[in-house]
Amino acid sequence: MITLSEEEKRVLFQLESCNPYGARNELIVLCRYCRDRNKRETAENLLKKLHSISEEDCKRLICDIQQNYHLPWKARTIGEMLAVARQKSGAAKLEGHDIMALERFDPDVRHMIEFEVLSADSTMGYAGDHTRLFLTEEGYRKALENQEKQFIAIKMHANVSCGRLEYDNKNLPVSRFAELEP
Repeated sequence: MITLSEEEKRVLFQLESCNPYGARNELIVLCRYCRDRNKRETAENLLKKLHSISEEDCKRLICDIQQNYHLPWKARTIGEMLAVARQKSGAAKLEGHDIMALERFDPDVRHMIEFEVLSADSTMGYAGDHTRLFLTEEGYRKALENQEKQFIAIKMHANVSCGRLEYDNKNLPVSRFAELEP
């Protein structure tokens, strides 16, 4: 396993994504657009370290930092505050779309699903991932086909209309982010 500096841990802690591909993309953007030379160098070094380990080790490392890291001071930036709030909520992080993703408000989007990826053969993510997606009719049809093939297991479904969610089963647990819904 690799050794990370305190600064590298802080950067990983604030990333939105918990999968290797998404985390690397966030770091690439940080490297490209960050004006702070030290942060940019930290992100570049972290990117090199993440590329040097396997996908599984990378995912494990990112999840561990995001769940267990504690800032050595009170959260000062928006990124730090969001990361601390996510960590305190204790809710499992979902891959895919955020509950307030722009996809939710696309007029063609009719479905929101939360699902678990069951198979390494799935094209919808890595085995073990818990994912939320906002889908068109065609996308939802493909998700149902993936469920029939036992690549995924849909845990929750809602119809989407103008960004509003109408869950199929009122007895299902309320979304972890219900307070954010319009």
